[in-house]
Amino acid sequence: MQQIFVQQRLTPNQDLVLEGASFRHLIKVLRLHVNDYFWIVDKQQQTFQAQITTINSDNFQVHLQTLHRSNCELPVTSIIACSLSKKDKLDWITQKATELGAQQIVFFRSRYSIMKWAPAIVPKKLAHLQQIALSAAQQSHRLQVPQVKYYATLAELIKSQNADYQLVAYEQMAQEQKKGALADIFQQLQAGQSLMCLFGPEGGFAVEEIRQLRQNKYKLCGLGPRILRAETAPLYFLSALSYQTELEKELTN
Repeated sequence: MQQIFVQQRLTPNQDLVLEGASFRHLIKVLRLHVNDYFWIVDKQQQTFQAQITTINSDNFQVHLQTLHRSNCELPVTSIIACSLSKKDKLDWITQKATELGAQQIVFFRSRYSIMKWAPAIVPKKLAHLQQIALSAAQQSHRLQVPQVKYYATLAELIKSQNADYQLVAYEQMAQEQKKGALADIFQQLQAGQSLMCLFGPEGGFAVEEIRQLRQNKYKLCGLGPRILRAETAPLYFLSALSYQTELEKELTN
């Protein structure tokens, strides 16, 4: 069933008029008809089953029939911060990270970043990525849309971001076979806590950047024995986090 988000509080048995992007997406593109159903998620992350009652030339009316509560969000706040990568990798990371449950997706420029964003294009880039996150959240039936952010320097990111656990994916840790570090941190996580992990570009982090991060209490971790691509590493991390905090817990209870 299709899903959309609205920025208002909804109540059961409410009649609601939708227009704009919702009208174009559901009526013009997907061609839903009167009596068809879809999900609506409101600003409080409540999910309602909506039935279309009337379709007009530029809007449509729905009746909210059922309040459907589902727990499809990660039990911890997950933040991934990725250095700018080339081509369309940022689109891929944003889409897949949203599907995998990230609550916040951060991009930043580091020393070895191939791509550069001029200040004038940053708002346009972020709007594009935020739309990708919205579409992916709707497709995967998330209860929230991840926020996409950008920092022009690593120093700005360090100053602006904070989490209960702050990690850096560093390939040297994998080469040294310190493969227990990430698992140990996952084991320490409690529901409601926050976890952020930084990922470098194709060329990795500079030694000076690693030193800077460690001085700001970031812990280095490996992501297994293989060297992952810049766009693969954050998805591996989120998949492992999902298994540890959702599937593993479910299997052992």
